[in-house]
Amino acid sequence: MDINRILSLARRIITQCVRDKRTFALIIIVPSLVMALLGYFYTTGTAATINIGVVNSDQGIGPMVLSGFITDELKQQPNVTVIADMNSDDAVQALKDKKVDAVVTFGDNFTSDTVKNRQMNIDLLTEGTDQMKSAMAARAVSNATISAATARLSNGSSQAAGLELNASSLYAKGYTTLDLFAPYLLGVIAFAFIFIFTGVTFLRERSFGTIERLLVSPLTRMEMILGYMAGFSAFAIIQSAIILAFAIFVLKVKISGDIYSVVLLQLLLTIVSVNLGIFCSSFAKNEFQAVQFIPLLILPQVFLDGMFWPISTLPNYLRALSYLMPLTYANDALQNIMVRGYGLGSVWADILVLLAFAVIMVVLSAAILNKQL
Repeated sequence: MDINRILSLARRIITQCVRDKRTFALIIIVPSLVMALLGYFYTTGTAATINIGVVNSDQGIGPMVLSGFITDELKQQPNVTVIADMNSDDAVQALKDKKVDAVVTFGDNFTSDTVKNRQMNIDLLTEGTDQMKSAMAARAVSNATISAATARLSNGSSQAAGLELNASSLYAKGYTTLDLFAPYLLGVIAFAFIFIFTGVTFLRERSFGTIERLLVSPLTRMEMILGYMAGFSAFAIIQSAIILAFAIFVLKVKISGDIYSVVLLQLLLTIVSVNLGIFCSSFAKNEFQAVQFIPLLILPQVFLDGMFWPISTLPNYLRALSYLMPLTYANDALQNIMVRGYGLGSVWADILVLLAFAVIMVVLSAAILNKQL
């Protein structure tokens, strides 16, 4: 194996892509644009203001109207706007018109039933199409109810302390939703963009007959695959660097662990994505077929890598499938380093699996290419 022949092929790939100004510009612009949109989505979503309507028919007990105390506490909740004194019909119509995000209803005997049974019965109705706002409304009402009950029902006795929530966490203290999702986003976006770029570009090389012309050169099949891998990896590293830099310096994503460990994992995922793109492109006869590998290989990994629900909650057959996907191990390692603050020594198993994926893809790509040619 001659390293000079490999580098010569890689240099040709790099030069060819740099001369294509439109492709080179897209390599730089598209990752930044996607990260900006996702950053806006997660940061605005967590800081959104919700409107909560209150339908209050509570008669109270003498001067005490517990529903009024809860409403006052609800007004003190962050990012909550309370619209009080609504009737049932207007409240439902306001929900349909999306003028309010949720409606809290207190019945006629709310205070008396609460004092008698020590159990609150509050109806919360949401519009339902925005799950994030529905969850925010439920949390705000719950916090307001606990605060009001603690202050008004127990009159400062020890029973009031039982209503207080002392929440804590092992990791991610002070993290926003964007900070928690960032490890998954870094892995998914880098993997998807690099896979698409590599697959389509390698297919173009085959379609134009470039690979056939390389057969008359002294290059071996393995040297050809390694040369293309090195050439594509140069641009893949640029994309990964842009994605990571945008997350750190623009979106201000928090990283508990070592930043160099994150960079190393991004580079390793880049190599896996390039090799997988070359391997899958070997089975495609045109660009349309190459694009069809996106829903076949990328989307299942997005849904099964733990980003939307824990892998442990998946059915056994889906859990087994998730462990056959490289993105599962990349995201697990990034999550452990960025959120939990682990070092590379704690994610060595994930690193070994990713390295194995990269090596296997190189060997299989050379074997498939040799068989086809």
